[in-house]
Amino acid sequence: MSAYDKTFEWIDFPQGRVRYAGGAANREEPREAFAVDLHGQIYYGEIKKAFLPDRHNYNLEIISFGWLENGWYGILPEPELCAAFVPKDLETVQTLLCQAVEEWRKLEDRPFTEYSDSHFMGDVLFRDGWALIKDEGAAS
Repeated sequence: MSAYDKTFEWIDFPQGRVRYAGGAANREEPREAFAVDLHGQIYYGEIKKAFLPDRHNYNLEIISFGWLENGWYGILPEPELCAAFVPKDLETVQTLLCQAVEEWRKLEDRPFTEYSDSHFMGDVLFRDGWALIKDEGAAS
């Protein structure tokens, strides 16, 4: 995934839209970016391969989400640079990302290339603290 800089068009789903937004540059560990359009606002996040103990096969892990600009990434979302979300919106984002991964995998030219000895095992994982949670009473 690390050398894949291409971006994709938006994919529309009933819950919203999402797109693959290219590689995250200048990182020690390769990560890729995605964008989600939620309530008319674009938010960015990071996704990476999470290798299994065999070091060949992998799942995909969402590292962080809520960045307000493409390229503003860190290990954990930062309150000064990221939006916070009510749990219902995060459930929507999880659904969108899982649907998007399935769509991306159907493409011939895709960022998550599999090789004869390295395969996507089908899970999309969400790292603890992947997004900032807003108190539902604060949402309006």
